[in-house]
Amino acid sequence: MSDAERLYHLDAARTADQRAYMEQLEAAGVCVFCPEHVAAHHREPIELSGEHWYVTKNDYPYAGTAAHYLIVPHRHVTSFEELPDAAGAELWAIKRRLREQLAPLATATVERSGDMRFNGGSVAHLHTHFVALAPGPEKTVRFKVSELGADEAPR
Repeated sequence: MSDAERLYHLDAARTADQRAYMEQLEAAGVCVFCPEHVAAHHREPIELSGEHWYVTKNDYPYAGTAAHYLIVPHRHVTSFEELPDAAGAELWAIKRRLREQLAPLATATVERSGDMRFNGGSVAHLHTHFVALAPGPEKTVRFKVSELGADEAPR
């Protein structure tokens, strides 16, 4: 299997536990975010589901977050341009709903689209990170959005 065909970018794992789990899923050919696998392989349940996207908490939340959600398309895609325009409108509505649910906490999002080997991602299934930030967090939340400087920030 070539690097471009892999489901996981192992170098992007933030912990040894996460890397081991990604290796296990890769060997089994299982994409943890595809709807047919999420119930069996993702620890957190789906909390919201629309026509194009579902929402679940991250199994490996970033340090410093009060809440860390993933907004994941039902279709296995790696880039936004693979989705219809209606998916964009639904994504915006989901973000708005999560923001209202988590108010008054501050929120932030990051979306990595394209080849995970270059965008800092770990799973070759497009997803949006949606985090809530408590006042005075213990740690600054950092999103990795490039493979450059891999030692500088978590992915």
